[in-house]
Amino acid sequence: MTPSYSLTYVINFRDSSNCSRIQNAQPGEETLVLVHPEQEPLADPLGAKGTRSQDGALFVVEITTADGTHQSLEWEYQLLQLVSQVLQPRP
Repeated sequence: MTPSYSLTYVINFRDSSNCSRIQNAQPGEETLVLVHPEQEPLADPLGAKGTRSQDGALFVVEITTADGTHQSLEWEYQLLQLVSQVLQPRP
């Protein structure tokens, strides 16, 4: 559980290369995922580790901030792919 005083991070879907990396992740692969504080969508993105499960069904994002705070987000991969396709900026 995240303490109430800490920031909650979310995936940055405004970055097209971030969305592309998520959409192209292979089962068992780790990739860079950009995140930002939920309440600060225009904040500088923070790099996090995204990992697609070996069976390809889940995608876990692990966030560690400079102060050592750790969070993880877990998505069903098909849903995450759909969300990233819908929200990905168009050129």
